Amino acid sequence: MARPNGLPPGRSQYDGTVAAQTSESIKVNSVPAAQEVEVASRALKEMSNVARADHQRIDLKDLLANSSRDSQYPELPAGWPAVLSQEASITRPMPDMVIDSQRQMQAACFCGVFPEIEHAWASVDNVLYVWDTSRMSVPVKWQEEQAICCAGLTRPKPNVFQQAVQYLLVVCTTVEIALVGVHVSRDANGNAEMKLVNLEHFRAPSDDVMMTTTTSTPEGRIFLGGNDGHLYELEYRNQSSWLRGRCNKMFDMGVSGVGPVGKLSEMTNVMPSADKGQSPAGSTIVLIAPIPPSESSSIHLMAVTADGRRVYLSSQPVNAPPAPVTKRPVALYNVTSRSAITPPAHQGQSRSLNVTVAHYSQGALLLADTISEGNSRVLLVGRDLTIPPVGTSTGSGPGLREFVCEISPPTAGEVLAFGLCPQAKPLLPVIDNTIKSELATQHVTPAQHFMVMTTAGKLYPALTLSTQLFFVGATQAHRLRPVDVLTKILREDRPGKLAEFFSLFGATEASAMCYAVATTHAQEASSAIVDRARAALLDTRLTGEAALPSGHQPGASHPAAQGGFYMGEVVAEANKPEWSGGHRGLQTYLQRLLHPTWDSRLVSPTKANPNSLMPNLNEETLKALQLRLRDLSGFLQDYQQRKLEQLRKARAKPASYFGHVGLGGGFGQTDSKGRANPPAKRQRLDDPQAQEADKVQEVTALVSRASEACFLVRVLIANQLSRLTQLIDDSWRKRLQNMSLKDLVCSKDGEETMTQIIAVLLDEHQKAAGLEDSSLSSRLQQGCPSYFKEDDKLYHTANGELRRAQTLQGTPRQDITRSALDKLVRVAKTVDISHVSPLLAQLGAYDGMVALALAKAKALDPEVVAAQKSEAGRLARERRYEECYAPVIQILKYLVNPDLKEGSGSALAVQGGLPAAAVDEAKAGILRRGASCKDNFFLEQLLAGLVSARAISELINLSQAPGMFSKVQKHLLKAGGLPTDIKPSLSITPPPLVALDTQQVISLEMLAKIYTHAENGDCLEAAAAVYNALATRMNGPNTNAVDLEKRLHLFRQAALQGQALGNGSIISAMEINVQLMDIQIRLVHELTALQASSNLPEGAPDDLGLRLKSLQGSVQPLVDLYNQYAAPYHQWELCIELVHASDGVDMAYVQQLWDLYLKQGYELPGLQSLDAKRNEAFARVQRVTSSCYPSKTALPLDHILLRLEQMSSGVWPHRNVTPLEDHGGVADNMVKACKDEPGTVQEAYSALLDRPGGDQNNPDVRAPVLRMRVLKSLYCVLLARQSKLDEQRSYGTYQTYKSTKRRVLSELIQSCQDYSTEASRLQHAEKQSVQDLFDELRDELLHGSQRA
Repeated sequence: MARPNGLPPGRSQYDGTVAAQTSESIKVNSVPAAQEVEVASRALKEMSNVARADHQRIDLKDLLANSSRDSQYPELPAGWPAVLSQEASITRPMPDMVIDSQRQMQAACFCGVFPEIEHAWASVDNVLYVWDTSRMSVPVKWQEEQAICCAGLTRPKPNVFQQAVQYLLVVCTTVEIALVGVHVSRDANGNAEMKLVNLEHFRAPSDDVMMTTTTSTPEGRIFLGGNDGHLYELEYRNQSSWLRGRCNKMFDMGVSGVGPVGKLSEMTNVMPSADKGQSPAGSTIVLIAPIPPSESSSIHLMAVTADGRRVYLSSQPVNAPPAPVTKRPVALYNVTSRSAITPPAHQGQSRSLNVTVAHYSQGALLLADTISEGNSRVLLVGRDLTIPPVGTSTGSGPGLREFVCEISPPTAGEVLAFGLCPQAKPLLPVIDNTIKSELATQHVTPAQHFMVMTTAGKLYPALTLSTQLFFVGATQAHRLRPVDVLTKILREDRPGKLAEFFSLFGATEASAMCYAVATTHAQEASSAIVDRARAALLDTRLTGEAALPSGHQPGASHPAAQGGFYMGEVVAEANKPEWSGGHRGLQTYLQRLLHPTWDSRLVSPTKANPNSLMPNLNEETLKALQLRLRDLSGFLQDYQQRKLEQLRKARAKPASYFGHVGLGGGFGQTDSKGRANPPAKRQRLDDPQAQEADKVQEVTALVSRASEACFLVRVLIANQLSRLTQLIDDSWRKRLQNMSLKDLVCSKDGEETMTQIIAVLLDEHQKAAGLEDSSLSSRLQQGCPSYFKEDDKLYHTANGELRRAQTLQGTPRQDITRSALDKLVRVAKTVDISHVSPLLAQLGAYDGMVALALAKAKALDPEVVAAQKSEAGRLARERRYEECYAPVIQILKYLVNPDLKEGSGSALAVQGGLPAAAVDEAKAGILRRGASCKDNFFLEQLLAGLVSARAISELINLSQAPGMFSKVQKHLLKAGGLPTDIKPSLSITPPPLVALDTQQVISLEMLAKIYTHAENGDCLEAAAAVYNALATRMNGPNTNAVDLEKRLHLFRQAALQGQALGNGSIISAMEINVQLMDIQIRLVHELTALQASSNLPEGAPDDLGLRLKSLQGSVQPLVDLYNQYAAPYHQWELCIELVHASDGVDMAYVQQLWDLYLKQGYELPGLQSLDAKRNEAFARVQRVTSSCYPSKTALPLDHILLRLEQMSSGVWPHRNVTPLEDHGGVADNMVKACKDEPGTVQEAYSALLDRPGGDQNNPDVRAPVLRMRVLKSLYCVLLARQSKLDEQRSYGTYQTYKSTKRRVLSELIQSCQDYSTEASRLQHAEKQSVQDLFDELRDELLHGSQRA
């Protein structure tokens, strides 16, 4: 949203009149909202480069070393405003009570000032009087038993006294030191009322030492100077007080300044040898002042003599590098001295000094001496901050130049004391102790005010002693800062002096001060002064103009300028303009305003609760900075219009050249000869004034944005920022904790974080003030439009309407919801979908919820960058999902499965979810809107969400919507890792799938179910193909692993699809897969047990562990199952089953497998009898036939019967074993193994009888004993066929049964005849009995045949 033009309320001086008058010819474009952060960052970088000098530390020692003795005290220009001025002189007599007491004085009288509380004091003998110097007031009286010799005032140590004790009055008598509590309050008129509190236990003896002076530290430590030349510390705490042991001369208080004092050194020769020729009286030291570390790291003390010389002392050797703080000083060293100060020349006054009182504070030295009877002069010595002329330095750096200024007229009476008045709070806090020029601090720190205590009056006779009594006058002296001097010059309206001011301070510094005056509040400066400061900034004679570096000719290097063809050129950094002093002054002034708070963190966690963040900047500081920045921003907008109009008139060029700052312009399309000019951009780069105008535009954007940031933080503080920060997410709270004011202004992160906090703020405000209250949002939109734009206000208004709709029912609920949705769609880009979606779901606006998410996605990515296959495209897709689609998908997943509480789904759950009756409607509404949308990115995320929620029924319903089946299919194929261009088919054999993750597996399983639900041939085959692909996929680690049981299940699912399809080839192929996987699983079990037993077959490979791992990890082909796993480890049963699944295996090989298999059972340990061994053989045959029957390949029945009959006869696998006599045992077990089909067994026996002799492997096949056993078994088989024929009567029609019975009886009769004949041929003792059995059965069958 464009930033509103014009100035903030309350600044009538900048009413935009000029801008309005010139708007048709010149227009300053506001910075687009999307570029505000970038522009502000660019301005900050440029500003930091220009103002870097402010951060350069110049040590006092270097200044002294480089200063020229001849130019140490340059005189101020004639007519220059006095730097030290007398604000108000209050010459009132002492209160009558004090005067009366003085007249009766018996011992001593002392006086002084307490500038901290604007009071003076006087002691007469043992009575102390304290009174308000600002008015005639009755003094407060304090009485001691002994004469009072000195008094002082200090702040107390913390946690010692009650809060009512604001100060401590240190009262020193000749015998003891007493502490007295002080409480000062002021009425509505500012008049002070003081109360003294007796602190009975806080006294200490002085041990016969009379204290002559007292001082204290800011922490409340009290030091006393005695007339014996010693220093004492008065230590006090909430139990008792006493004097510490005394120390001498120079003292150390430890690294932190809180340790015990201790003597380090004593210097008896303070004055340097060069100054030895001075008079002894002039060498008297009148002041020793500490030099703070902010001024010097190596000079620590300054001594001032009576004749105005200064001696600088150090606790380190002169040429030694600065010592670390932890290294304590051990001695005093003389560094250098500075020549005596020469007072300004006045008629009748001496140019020499006899200093009686001195004071040093913050670089300012006050001196007082008596110039005549009854008059004194007060001198101020301070840094001369004007540009030094050539030859005023002796070294490589700048020298120390100081001005000397005198209060005029001379002060009446003798100066008794100086005191630094309590300063008003600085505009902004000082964030470091680095010494900075007053030029750098004057915009944020107030001017210094001093209290001067003087005597004035006449001599009074005393009763007992002759003494002089004085009236006391208190004078307020004001030291002017350079900006105050400028204000005086502007007030006096002296153009010559203004030009001289710019010349002395330089255009940059003078312009910076002009900006400070031009944006001063009305109560601080008159409108005339402000107007003159503004006019000065527009005067290029004062500020200078932007110019290209010397030697650069605009356009001279262009071929077009010489008649050639212009192809453009690289703009060198060397062509960057040298900005005008006015622009550098703007950057300097702004940098100085921002620096004290710019890098400070906005908040810090509390000790009690790390999630609770407290503001580091107070409201007062932020308000002061905001007002300064607001006024500067308003002025700059007016300034730009005036400056551009000035440039246009001066050059008499078309207005279009300067028409749009930042957009370029042109001198015209052709030159005087009709040749094309270089491009407008090149021309603008060659025009430094136009470039500077662009820079001013950037600075204006930075100023405006910084002002708005201050306003916003103030609002947050006023609305309990610490509570608000506990309501935002941890990620945003962490960002805020590390954020500075600079980050807030110049980073996207700062803007986004504030958006989150503002949302919480308005939400809480609506809860407290009502859903229809928009006062706070209006205030935010007006006060910080960069952070709370019009769209944001509209969004939060809509949010309030949604909450109000929740309290209504029926048509009003629907109308308000619709109104809110209309607003939200208009500002979709700023909508927090995760916050709004649960509300819309509860209000039943399911279509609207999806439509809003789609609208925001379109607003965020109008160019559809998400469609690009690049990093930018990936980021755009991620942003669409996170900010637009995810909340809707999360709600849908929660509706599908209430256990899936993520994001907005969790928020909806917290809000109570939806009624059961509305859940289906909500799901249908979201799916319906998703199916009809044209946003393929949303559809992809919708499908992905349904898959992750395993919402198969919803996915099936969505696939049945018009045009959706192919989209769903494509998504699931892609998600599962299958080709998306063709439908899966068993006729196409793709390579095995790689290892799939959980979501890929779920995608393919859901695809298969959708195919199955479609119930057409192509889809059923596709379903079988998908299941087959899942079953054969590669194994992966951890969750991507797939066990064999799962593979078996998938193969079975594929087989079911083949059965539903009715395709024999598919059924056969799928059933073989099932069979092979079943065998593989059994192989794993068998080999695992074998490995555990450590009883490997002879000759078996010893890498069983590795083979098992491979066997368990993937689908193995039949050949590998046989050759690598089954056969090497003698798993003969599984070998036979593998033969059953194969094609073209030699029958002799199969017979050999059966021999190994049966022999393996025969030789099992624990089977002793032949009957037990044969039963094991029967069981083995039964197991194989249960899965392989009626396979001709895997079941050579005649061979199996042969081995079983041989085993029963005791001739196989070993001979000479006692035979078994139960002739029907083999037949009965084989009929059972063959699924109760005795005809099959009869055929096998018949084939065995038909075998020719001469088989070396089976020499017994023609032996009469074996053949006789076979015939006996055949007899049992025929009986079984006869019995089964009778059982089949209940099946089918009677005619069918009659026909079948005749045929079977005929076959049985013929078989009886054949077997009887075969028995008759045998040379066996039982041949007749066996023959009779077949004959009798034949006759019985013939009889039955006749009945049939």
